[in-house]
Amino acid sequence: MTTKTLTIQWNEEQLPILPLEPEAHLSFATHDDGNELELTGNRAGLLLLAKAALGMAETIREDGFHIHLDDLYSINAEGKSILIRKEERSKP
Repeated sequence: MTTKTLTIQWNEEQLPILPLEPEAHLSFATHDDGNELELTGNRAGLLLLAKAALGMAETIREDGFHIHLDDLYSINAEGKSILIRKEERSKP
């Protein structure tokens, strides 16, 4: 089995740095029953999503920061909005 490493860099504001990948493509579709979300992307787009998700999971900011991948990277031709946000829920 081959192991790969995904590295996330942080800027001075403790936000993930997501390098521009001009060929990145990522989009999504929801199935008719509304219970399934299908993400489709090329290698660059899926790596960008993975870095964004890992960066968001590890961020220490609690000010509502979120990432709009579509606005930053123009990664889908359909004009769909792809937003990643961290939400910590307290245990009951």
